[in-house]
Amino acid sequence: MKDNTDRSRRQVLQSLGALAAAALLHRPAASRAASAPAWVPGLQLYTLGLGPNDDLPAALKKVAAIGYRQVEFPGNYGHSVDQLKQAVVAAGLLCPSIHVLPRPVPGAWHLEGDLSRFAAELHALGARYAVVSIPHMPDRIYNVLLHPPAGFNEAAASRLFETLELDDWKRTADLLNEKAAVLERSGIRTAYHNHAMDFQPLPGGTNGYQVLLERTDPKLISFQLDVGWAVAAKQNLSSLFKVLGNRVRMLHLKDTKRVATSLTDLASTDLGTGIVDWHELAGLVRDSHMEYMFVEQEPPFVSTPLESARIDYEFMSRIFGVKTT
Repeated sequence: MKDNTDRSRRQVLQSLGALAAAALLHRPAASRAASAPAWVPGLQLYTLGLGPNDDLPAALKKVAAIGYRQVEFPGNYGHSVDQLKQAVVAAGLLCPSIHVLPRPVPGAWHLEGDLSRFAAELHALGARYAVVSIPHMPDRIYNVLLHPPAGFNEAAASRLFETLELDDWKRTADLLNEKAAVLERSGIRTAYHNHAMDFQPLPGGTNGYQVLLERTDPKLISFQLDVGWAVAAKQNLSSLFKVLGNRVRMLHLKDTKRVATSLTDLASTDLGTGIVDWHELAGLVRDSHMEYMFVEQEPPFVSTPLESARIDYEFMSRIFGVKTT
């Protein structure tokens, strides 16, 4: 795998943010929901598709110029924590959360190794949360993702993820409990982020997400609900908020044009141009214990990732209003 954060995550998930059809025209955005809380603007930097050789400080300043006040890192871009911190501070931003993988992948933080050192790095960056962005992949899947065979594509990745079994999800839950207990002692909270694979039906009428919710320690594990992936997987947002209760502490604000046709299919689109019910979401957020909400969009883009980030910012500002502190 290339030492490139964007490529690393996409290779691990093998096109989890899949190719979509030609972008839809904007339809009029909904007006702000009067009862919804103001939004502290956050952007998951995966949206920008940056790599180790890109000018991160310049990119962060452009993000701040749009109006974003917080960012979430998908990985470390091959940079030291000091370099990341300097770039964040220079742009006038905060980084309250980062994404981490259960197993090592180039350009990404991971949960193997010295967690005390990892926690110290997050403190230096100013992050409060380490968000585990995929389940723990057993060797039969992990090795294929690291060394995909010729012709390995989105369809092949979907079939691979379909092999995740009940015991694999139980092992993920146990791993989350174990690692979160260590990180909690160092003052770092742990959360889990979903994709479509989490909602694949398993024997016994359950799914991976339900296993994680039931088997992880509520005192240790919170959830970052990716709205776009959940809706793409035909999940009802109101039902999800109900079962998650006060454990849903973060959102990825993402839209999709349609429901998914496979576990790796996501028709990502500018916020407000897809099938997510944003008025419903605003009401759900109002009654939640939400701490952070990050815009995230995946390719393809109508124009550029930065332009979509601007459009998404304006849409969310109309829905929630903007709180800058």
